[in-house]
Amino acid sequence: MIHVSEASNPDLQNRYGLTIKKADRDQLSDEKLITWRKGARQAIFHDLTDKGWARARAELTAEPPAKTSPAWRLHYATLRNLDRLMQKLDYQLADVFVLEESAEDGIRRVYDELAERAGDLVGLEKIRERLTGISRAELDATLVDLNRRKQIHLDPDPNRRILTDEARAAAISVGGEDMHLIAIGKL
Repeated sequence: MIHVSEASNPDLQNRYGLTIKKADRDQLSDEKLITWRKGARQAIFHDLTDKGWARARAELTAEPPAKTSPAWRLHYATLRNLDRLMQKLDYQLADVFVLEESAEDGIRRVYDELAERAGDLVGLEKIRERLTGISRAELDATLVDLNRRKQIHLDPDPNRRILTDEARAAAISVGGEDMHLIAIGKL
């Protein structure tokens, strides 16, 4: 719910310090609250179903369990107030829990979705296609910074004669050379 869109276990671990274990995933899937799939590098990706979204919304009005601490009762009261405000404004959960993603987070997320394993080369045009909400200038600055800090590796395409116009346009110039490919992780 907080992630809003499909979330992988590596994403959940990086952002929130948790993963959905197999037993929990199976239970949530059996209850038709989530769907899941295996993605690149065998990462498990989870997505809330419509029933899952409805259950998450119902949690906003749930009563706290018996014998909970005052802090938890306050937490549940806060959730009920959030639900009342959402009703008043005609908001859905996805309107409230919109994920603010940095350019770096977006690059890493899209790379993880596209690469079969760490270190695989992925075309920058594919990264740009999926990060349309980030300006070209911000994306370029982030790529240059990540490359400088050795968090990513940028490469020119070795077969430039067959590059598409999109691949050429997506290239970033580093040290006077056009880079068309990105790798994250071990090469």
